[in-house]
Amino acid sequence: MEVLGNLLLNIATGFLNLVILPWHIFKWASLPTLKAKMNVILLGGMSLEFFFVVFAFVVVLIVAGIYRRSFLRRTVCGLEAFNGRIGRMATWFALLMMLQQVMIIAMGQVFRGNELVFAPLGIVLVQEELQWLSGQLKFYNAILIAIASAYTFIEGGHVRVDLVYSALSKRAKHWVDLFGTVLFFIPSTVLLWWFSWPLMINSALRARPLNIFSTKSSFRGFKWESSGTAEFSWVWSFKFLVVVFAGLMFICAIAFLLRNILALLERDEDVATHYSFDDGPLSSMGMTQASSNK
Repeated sequence: MEVLGNLLLNIATGFLNLVILPWHIFKWASLPTLKAKMNVILLGGMSLEFFFVVFAFVVVLIVAGIYRRSFLRRTVCGLEAFNGRIGRMATWFALLMMLQQVMIIAMGQVFRGNELVFAPLGIVLVQEELQWLSGQLKFYNAILIAIASAYTFIEGGHVRVDLVYSALSKRAKHWVDLFGTVLFFIPSTVLLWWFSWPLMINSALRARPLNIFSTKSSFRGFKWESSGTAEFSWVWSFKFLVVVFAGLMFICAIAFLLRNILALLERDEDVATHYSFDDGPLSSMGMTQASSNK
């Protein structure tokens, strides 16, 4: 009973903090020093208070969407379009990765150089060793995985291996997706954020080392951890991308949850299981403009 009571108290506190969130932001902005502000961010990113505020916000979205279907449609399309635009921007790194790889091969194998120097009019803009540039390709690949994964999921581009799902009716698929999102998708993104946040903070900032059980923090400055090798050495950037990945996939999971709730509520409409950026937001939900105005 004590555990249940604490859970209910945290949920109620989450709704209260959501209501007074502007006051919390104003209070944080009014802190006198950068250290004080950063200390709040360090612990806030993995705190129970933050989790239950997000939980309360999701519940509000669901309740408001059930009450007003047009709001639910716009929310689903907005969240998926947000991830889609970011994901499409990230896909340009595939082209950049290819061009840089060709350049590295040309410089190393054709010109027999080990360094790239770009200095127009004697102004050095780029001066990096090929080994460092080769390691940078891993960073581009990490950006693609971290930022474009949600976009790929939204369009149904990930490989789905199943023995039952493909044979189900469309409504049964929506039920499976709904329970799968609640039981697996959302919890996995929350856990990934929870475990990766202290890793990112410890790598990027000079502070009292954080862990998943930390209750205190002490910001001392920026660290920007590097590997100390000749290759691309921004270790902090890879850990930061893990947090970005967790955040974008959480948004993707919430949008997918709302999409399936909408599909189950709208019995007379054929709501697609995934968004299609080529067809547009309304057609991708299996709706016409007229039906969206109901």
